[in-house]
Amino acid sequence: MRQGWSSAFLLSLLFALSTLPTTELLTDAPVVHATGQADRVVFDAPRMTATSDEVIQFNAVVYDAVNNPLEGQFNWTATNGSIDENGLFYPWSSGTVEIVAEHQGLTAHHNLTVEVGVAVAIDIPQREYDVRLAQVLQAELLDVRGNAILVNQGVLWDVNGQNIGSGQPTWTPSELGEYTMRARYNQLEVVITAHVTPGQPYSFDFPPNMQVQAGTSMLLSPALVDRFGFSMPLSTVPSITWSVENGSIDAQGEYFAARTGRWSVSATYQNITGTGEIHVIPGDAVASSLVLVNGVTTVVAGDAYELAFERRDINGYIGFVPPSIDDITATSGGLSVGSDLRVYWNPSTMGSATITGTDGDVTSSVTIMVEHGRPIDVEFDMTPATPHAGDDVTIMLQGVDVAGNRWAVPGNYTLENGDETDYSEATNRVQIDAAAARSWRVSGRWFDNVTGVLYSNVLSFDVRPGALAFIQLSGEGTQVPADGELDLAPLFFDAYSNELDPVAMNWSLDGEDITLQMLLNEGRWLASTVGGHELRVNAAGVFATVRITVIPGSANLLVTTPSEGLTVAAGVPTDLYVSVVDVHGNTGEATELTTDFNDSLLAVSTSPTGLGYWHITGKVVGNYDVTLVENGASVVVPIEVVAGDPIRIQSSLSRSSIAEGDTVLLEVFGVDGFGNELSIPFNGNTSVDCNAGTDTFVTNGTWRIDVNSGGTDRSCTIRWNGLLAQTFFDVDEVLLGGAVGSTNNAMALASVLLCLVLGALVVLLRKASTVDEEAWVDAAFAEEEKDVPDVDVATTMVQDTNTIHERHGLTQEGVKTLAAEAQRVGVMQATPSTEQGNTGWYVDASEELQYWEVTSEGEWIRHHI
Repeated sequence: MRQGWSSAFLLSLLFALSTLPTTELLTDAPVVHATGQADRVVFDAPRMTATSDEVIQFNAVVYDAVNNPLEGQFNWTATNGSIDENGLFYPWSSGTVEIVAEHQGLTAHHNLTVEVGVAVAIDIPQREYDVRLAQVLQAELLDVRGNAILVNQGVLWDVNGQNIGSGQPTWTPSELGEYTMRARYNQLEVVITAHVTPGQPYSFDFPPNMQVQAGTSMLLSPALVDRFGFSMPLSTVPSITWSVENGSIDAQGEYFAARTGRWSVSATYQNITGTGEIHVIPGDAVASSLVLVNGVTTVVAGDAYELAFERRDINGYIGFVPPSIDDITATSGGLSVGSDLRVYWNPSTMGSATITGTDGDVTSSVTIMVEHGRPIDVEFDMTPATPHAGDDVTIMLQGVDVAGNRWAVPGNYTLENGDETDYSEATNRVQIDAAAARSWRVSGRWFDNVTGVLYSNVLSFDVRPGALAFIQLSGEGTQVPADGELDLAPLFFDAYSNELDPVAMNWSLDGEDITLQMLLNEGRWLASTVGGHELRVNAAGVFATVRITVIPGSANLLVTTPSEGLTVAAGVPTDLYVSVVDVHGNTGEATELTTDFNDSLLAVSTSPTGLGYWHITGKVVGNYDVTLVENGASVVVPIEVVAGDPIRIQSSLSRSSIAEGDTVLLEVFGVDGFGNELSIPFNGNTSVDCNAGTDTFVTNGTWRIDVNSGGTDRSCTIRWNGLLAQTFFDVDEVLLGGAVGSTNNAMALASVLLCLVLGALVVLLRKASTVDEEAWVDAAFAEEEKDVPDVDVATTMVQDTNTIHERHGLTQEGVKTLAAEAQRVGVMQATPSTEQGNTGWYVDASEELQYWEVTSEGEWIRHHI
């Protein structure tokens, strides 16, 4: 690499110099005077130091004996680098370079120190590192000639991508192998593969469990390792010195076994040593016995005991041979192999144990008693393990060894939680007669005299309920709505009244299985059919029964009897039977009816007749739609309220100002206890007597009075069903006794007659001047008699403008209702006291109350009353 950089630099430098004038490179040669013989050669002002990437011009002068310079040519040479015939020197390697100038056998010598030039590359000189040893990382800077110089600062290091540090850090490789190492300095970088190898040889490491049969040989090949155990080729050391306790070994490490036993062997080179052990065993077994090493006759559970074959071969060699674990079986405990390949038996269960082994073709066995090991704790033994109510519980304290063997120990017991009446102590045990399901807590202590340790433990357990003996159901005698549900909430008890967890049951209703329905409904029974029912459950042969009465459910529908409605007399309670119908179609009596109807018109109350019967008591005459409600269900009942039994009679005249000759209407009606008016029919129970004139029956409750007798004590007396009423009124006397009607009529008629007479007189007076007086008078009177028309004197009825709807059982709202109906159908509507189509009172669309007479021919005549 350095040679390539030097060649490239020289070529570039020669090219640059070839373009410069010679006078710019060379110093002008001194003037040489021809004088005496050359005596010495001297360098002319030579440089002492230079860098490897510079070009240096050397000059020399020849002097004679009297120091006169002479002319001459020089032969230039350099110990390193190149110099031409003109003394132009190109340095190569750094260091001290001797420059020699020679002229006719005379020489001059000059030492030039060449320093490293400008760095153009970086390199890591060390490629090999010792494992687990701290080593300083160093890098070199290289100039164009390949000269190197160590750099102490500014270098950044990483190994396998992990930062190590800067400058000259310390690196300790942990494992053998190859590592990628990188060094960076400014813009320069180098990456190498570092090899980590073992360190210096430290010792010989023999393999464990070296085994050879007596009378045979084996080649020993210990590992050569460094101080950290990393191995290296055994050929790293030139020779090994061997020694063995028994038998022989040659220089190549071939060991020849002689006697059975375990013999020490060592290897040495200078200060590097190592020892091992060779187990010389007999040859193939002729006789063999499986034994416990060291003559053990009693074993303790939890300990480990080495097994071996005591073998004798055909040559008579006898010795212990470790067996293979595959050749050993044991009836108790387990087998294991140690790091030295020895087989160990680990007994566990107390009692007799047999171990069998096969050595080649010889099988042998050994039987030995296993005792419990040293106690590590005490535990309780409880019988039964899961006690239930009614069990006799026995508790015993037992010691426990590492193998889990248990044996009874004489401990002390203390009851910490439980019922003392059920607790008793016996020899080395506790007896509990469990009856109630409850929690118990017993503590025990035992002092081991062998180990001198006090052991203690606490036993906590629950006595669970016993077997199912009773089932308790809720709801006996309960009334359940048909659309409701009943949670029977079954409870389960044992024979000692301890409650048990829920168990699966079979359900039946009136002998029919309903288990599936009860499971789907999570144990809730959904009632549907009205009547008495028997629910039965059974589980594990235990039965329980509950009797339930199902009543109708919430009202889904209300039904009345009669269904078409009801007609009631005001003040007379009338029974209406109302029944409820639930979603299943079950019917029952309605017992919680409510209504928001105005109780001033009609009242609803319970009836003493029985459940479901309700009194409907009308108050105000009319037709009503009464809504009855119970539990969200409703029914609309049409009820007609008619007037009740009359308690008095009321009468009134159609006008208040009456005179002789007038015709007035007398209205008579009965009134019940709630003020409802009744029409009075004309029959044998009804009579009307008036002292003011004659009376004529018109229609129910109406008589026409033809007034012909004046006075201030006039009256009409009405009798009906034992009731009596009198109406008093005044009758004004008029002229002519009322023959022409009222006084006003008579005065009007007289005024007309007077006017006629006066007119006749005027006419006669005018004609008297032209005709004969007698003839004129006769003619005039005749003319007057002819021209004067007949006067039709009619009886004028005085209209009564008073409001009389209350007399006919109507309220103002009732008048409006009838007027609306009249407007809808186009026919006047009869009042409650009048039958539609007969003579009586009617309401038209304008809400006017009118009296109409219907003749037998069907003619309608209105009377303005």
